[in-house]
Amino acid sequence: MPWPLRMVSYAATILLVLFLYFGFRYYRSLKLVQPQSTRFYFSFYFIAAILFFTYPVGGLIQYWITNSFERNDGPVLFIYLFWYGLIFAGTMLNWLLLHDLLLPIAKRFSRKPQLEIGRHFARFFLSLIIITLAYTAGKLIWDTHRITSVSIDYVIPETDLMTTFSPLTIVHVADLHADQYTNDAKMDRYVKKINETNPDLVLFGGDLITSGSEYVDNGADALAKIESTYGTFAVLGDHDYWNDPDFITEVLETKGVTVLDNENFWFDHHGSKIKISGITEIYSTRITNDSLNILLEESDQESLKILFSHQASDRLIDQSLKKDMHLLFGAHTHGGQIRIPFFFYPATAVREETQYVNGHWMLENLLLNVNSGLGFTLSPVRYNAPAQVTVVKVRRET
Repeated sequence: MPWPLRMVSYAATILLVLFLYFGFRYYRSLKLVQPQSTRFYFSFYFIAAILFFTYPVGGLIQYWITNSFERNDGPVLFIYLFWYGLIFAGTMLNWLLLHDLLLPIAKRFSRKPQLEIGRHFARFFLSLIIITLAYTAGKLIWDTHRITSVSIDYVIPETDLMTTFSPLTIVHVADLHADQYTNDAKMDRYVKKINETNPDLVLFGGDLITSGSEYVDNGADALAKIESTYGTFAVLGDHDYWNDPDFITEVLETKGVTVLDNENFWFDHHGSKIKISGITEIYSTRITNDSLNILLEESDQESLKILFSHQASDRLIDQSLKKDMHLLFGAHTHGGQIRIPFFFYPATAVREETQYVNGHWMLENLLLNVNSGLGFTLSPVRYNAPAQVTVVKVRRET
């Protein structure tokens, strides 16, 4: 079974469990509030089930018949509805659990008749369904289309400086995923957001495209529009390697983007040497430990040492700390892309892979930044994880 269909099937299984639980509570609430019209209002549940499950069920049928599946197969509306249904059901789980926890407590300690208490809870629960339907839809649209900017200050330890150091602005972006959802207009918005920061250096953390070669030129053209003092540097991501890494590298280089594949690059910044190590760390291929050590130990009396890769694996973090790197940039996670709150905990499947889902951390003198990315991977939506441009301002101690 293709990876996209397997992941969609897992998500559909979770949705099925949540939706059955929701349906049970929805039916019981209707019986208390609208006993004469229960069948009519419960029909909306079946309509929602058809809308939410058409995409995964259709995908499985297509795979059984044709032995093929692409994540964009089928009407786009049903693709969006499936992911919306998952987010809605996941959000409703919070209210379902609270309802089933508080209802017996209220019945135990309240002096009101139990039937009256049940009806109060049922009305409140039904009201929450309407609120949650509207809220998740609005936030889904908002998070899918907005672009956030995060600014981070990094102070180079005085003991690490070979010379005086002029402030340096680095922009870190990743996971463009040029495709039918991330079109030229959307990519132009990303580029505009990046250029507004007046970067000295731009690091792109891989996954130029989602699949195939149709959008390679579009993605490369977008990166070529980025304006910075020292240029744009890139590493390749998983989706780039799953397609045609040599072709993607060639197109990017032709457009003026420097691709680093387990390579070091030095440049002069107002008299200070800056070292960039571009490391290929993805599912398909990983640099050997020996080669990584050689690259990180290679030196030209630099004042600032930067490592960036598609995946900020534990191994890269450990080696960066051992080799006294200053900055480590990772991507790949999309910030979770869909982060459904379980009470106050933002649940996302990416946490099974790494504890560094999105954000930045100071690990001794090492700044680790994991960018949330710009585009989409399995799903064409974002929730609680909007597209992100990270701006790191490097300066010396004052």
